[in-house]
Amino acid sequence: MNPMTDLGLRFVRRPGPGGRAANLAALGATAVVALLVTFLIAGTFGLTHRSDRIGWRSTDSRTAQSAVGVVHEVEDMAAGKPLTRIDLAIIDNQRNAELPPPPGLPHAPKPGEVFVSPEVAKLWAAGDLAKRFNLPQPTGQLSAAGLSSPDELIVIRGVTPNTQGLRASDHPNYLETWRGNAMDQRMSMLLILVAFGVALVLFPLLSLVGQAAGVAAKRREHRLAALRLAGATRSQVLLLSAVEQAVLGFLGAIVGLIGYTLISPLIARIPLGGGRWYVHDLTVSWWLVLVVLVAVPALSVTSALIGLGRVSITPLGVVRGQTRKATSALRLVLLVIGPVMLAIIGTRGAVLPLVIGIGMAALAVRIVGPWAVQLIGKLLARTANGPVVLLAGRRLADDPKAAFRPVAALVLSGFVTGFLALFMPYGLSQDSKDVEFQLYTAQGQTVAVAQDVRKRLSVAGLKGEVTSADQSVNISVSTTDREKVRTVLYDVVPDQVPLTDAEKDQHQAGIFLDLRLGVALLLGLVFVTGAASTAAGAVGTALDQAAPAKALRRSGVPLKVIERSARLTAVVPVVGVGLPVVGFGALCGFALSRGQILTQGSSGVVLLLGQVVVGLALVAVAGAAGAPVLRRASVG
Repeated sequence: MNPMTDLGLRFVRRPGPGGRAANLAALGATAVVALLVTFLIAGTFGLTHRSDRIGWRSTDSRTAQSAVGVVHEVEDMAAGKPLTRIDLAIIDNQRNAELPPPPGLPHAPKPGEVFVSPEVAKLWAAGDLAKRFNLPQPTGQLSAAGLSSPDELIVIRGVTPNTQGLRASDHPNYLETWRGNAMDQRMSMLLILVAFGVALVLFPLLSLVGQAAGVAAKRREHRLAALRLAGATRSQVLLLSAVEQAVLGFLGAIVGLIGYTLISPLIARIPLGGGRWYVHDLTVSWWLVLVVLVAVPALSVTSALIGLGRVSITPLGVVRGQTRKATSALRLVLLVIGPVMLAIIGTRGAVLPLVIGIGMAALAVRIVGPWAVQLIGKLLARTANGPVVLLAGRRLADDPKAAFRPVAALVLSGFVTGFLALFMPYGLSQDSKDVEFQLYTAQGQTVAVAQDVRKRLSVAGLKGEVTSADQSVNISVSTTDREKVRTVLYDVVPDQVPLTDAEKDQHQAGIFLDLRLGVALLLGLVFVTGAASTAAGAVGTALDQAAPAKALRRSGVPLKVIERSARLTAVVPVVGVGLPVVGFGALCGFALSRGQILTQGSSGVVLLLGQVVVGLALVAVAGAAGAPVLRRASVG
């Protein structure tokens, strides 16, 4: 075994003073990275799996001559919940006999047959569904192979090809096979949102990777610099650091994968995309395990080696404690690129340019952050009226990158919050009428449909007012039992179900509800990333400040002053940089929406206030966690 490899493994097993805390912090941060990466990848593929199972319903070959069947989707309701009805007709019986059946079904439904999801089957006998379809029990149930979610409410009804809605003049979907793979519209929109989410969470996640690798950076710098001065080559020093970080990264990746496996049943309960998930949609495959076990340690090692570039080149400068090169104000130019790109592209632009624009804005925050910290540090040092502020100001000004690194993920979470605060629509209209049903009719059939409606209501003993206009019939009934009215009028227009405006809104609101839940999930990921990064940073900062703290204590500076200065050093970047970054995120969102605020109500303001409170709370907790480490490490 290479001596440096053996020495690196020895440093992992016996890390020395303060090393155990640093290794545990790095291990925990890397585990969080692995868990979140696994969740993002597994969730993305889980959405495609869900879409694949139901894609055949929306596939359209547009050629009746080569089609085996035809389908038409109808919006329905059951027990006050949105339900989808698929009318299906077989138009080529010979081809139907040769082809595999639709996913989740034993065969393509014949006229009169009705297959339902398990959740609809539970509502069948107790509700009005048996009367609507004139069946005491459904013909059968769809298996999980044909459902997007275990909660999905769907009915697949077999009808004849000349049924209204399936005629050529109605422009239905023609199917060349029962196994079409068109992307479901709702899943497609969710995948686009995932792309945006990855762009927003990428830099906080990379900051966490850097934080995991940078824990006890100065301790490692001085140790490796001593080896350089003792005769070790540059490549030997880098190999030693790479081995040490790779082992910690690999162990962290294993812990993260185990953690994801344990919580995946809880993740599956998130009602995204119309319902809960099947656990097997979120189960990690062998190749995903391999990717995480390779990628996470590789990112960790790369970040560690980048941070040690100064050691490999100027070890004497590290030992002497020379001041690092100051950051340049030219970094401010980067703040313009992201908002300008987003303003030019707009919300209707292609996904990739939008993701790049968001990524450029987040990258600008990450690069400009240390410059802003340095500026604030110089201001504090010049205006200090006591040792606490003076020490904090000098630390921020002398090494702004190290001061910004522990809170980078938390500051970037402010950018994400500010951006998303503009995009939180309710989805459900509060103004829609829920007492009047509406039916649309073909040209010349309005009067006949209105007469049929009046007759059915009279036979059922229901009193109501029926009015007709050009190709529409409005029904206002005194009873509040909407399901009863819907059952009475169910097949007045065969390809349409009587719905109120509010019920139509419920069908359309799904994607908006997904958007709100997606925002909550994304913020959850960002806050978890920020919390892990801040906690690891507290330990790393305490260990990094151990040597100067020890010297200050020997010179008579009280420990209380040193600890208060350390807390101020952690709070200043969050307040001084984090709050403006929240505004910058809102500016980027404003540029993308071109001046339109999609958020309804006060949820955006609550979100912004929550970001401030959570950020300060995390810094306070991190400071409390780092204080014992600093106290022990500075003894002597």
